[in-house]
Amino acid sequence: MPRVTILGTGFVGTSLGLALKAHRPDLEIVGHDREYARAGEAKKMGAIDRADWNIPSALEGAGLVIIATPLAALERLLGQIGEFLQPGCVVTDTASLKEPVLRWADLHLRGRANYVSGNPIVGNVAGDRRPSATIFADRTYCIVPSVHASDDAVEQVTRLTVAIGAKPLFLDAAEHDGFVATVDQLPGLLASLLMSFASNGPAWRDGQRLAGPVFGAATSMALDDPADRQVALLANREALVRSIQLLQVELGEVARLVESGSVAPLQKLLDEARDHRAAWQPGVGPVMENPATDMPRARDQLSTWFLGGLRGRKR
Repeated sequence: MPRVTILGTGFVGTSLGLALKAHRPDLEIVGHDREYARAGEAKKMGAIDRADWNIPSALEGAGLVIIATPLAALERLLGQIGEFLQPGCVVTDTASLKEPVLRWADLHLRGRANYVSGNPIVGNVAGDRRPSATIFADRTYCIVPSVHASDDAVEQVTRLTVAIGAKPLFLDAAEHDGFVATVDQLPGLLASLLMSFASNGPAWRDGQRLAGPVFGAATSMALDDPADRQVALLANREALVRSIQLLQVELGEVARLVESGSVAPLQKLLDEARDHRAAWQPGVGPVMENPATDMPRARDQLSTWFLGGLRGRKR
């Protein structure tokens, strides 16, 4: 890996550069961003060695390319970079969805590069949004390889994940996006709906004075970029609609419990939710044995695990 190129030097891209530099100070990292000033800021922080606004120049000699842009910009970028990648190059990304990304990669990069998609579960970290080398420590890092990627390429991305302190989680694309619909997109959509429901009501002018930290936490995801979120919601519409429909059933049942004054069932629901929330760590899950850090050589030996523990499965 003579050179690493990071396309997109926002919060995640710059943090990846810092984390890689902390592990391998001798590694040469080139950064590219459409906003050149942002790439310059990443250079000042020490996340990259050189900022290059020109994509062909930024990709020259890169053995690993990390795309850390919003989902909305990813397909366009994949269509631009193919002819400039060196033979055998490994390309990965940090996007929140995998099925559309792998389709785009197959369309634009098949035969040109080894594509291994990724998703670090760092999300909207509360408080300081300044990039940091430590945001990946003990966090889940999803790895979803293209079926055309070589075992060596998958192993390289896996070792990168371990090097920055994260825990690799091997999934297939449909499984990944189904989970994302429930634990990421649905909460974000509910935050926007709750904000819209409250603020468009006739009592909002006075009622907002009563809205404190609870309402603020529940609606914080409404602050995310609406254009980026809209693209992701529609790109994962099938899985998201299933989650919405299941939640509608649950909400209807809760409404009936409250309306009828059913103390015991309502208390049971609240108790179970509290216990599950207390046992869960954001971006990590419950305490469990660490997954294997070495990528299996045989592709049919990939295992997946999510929240409840390890479960073997063939891809």
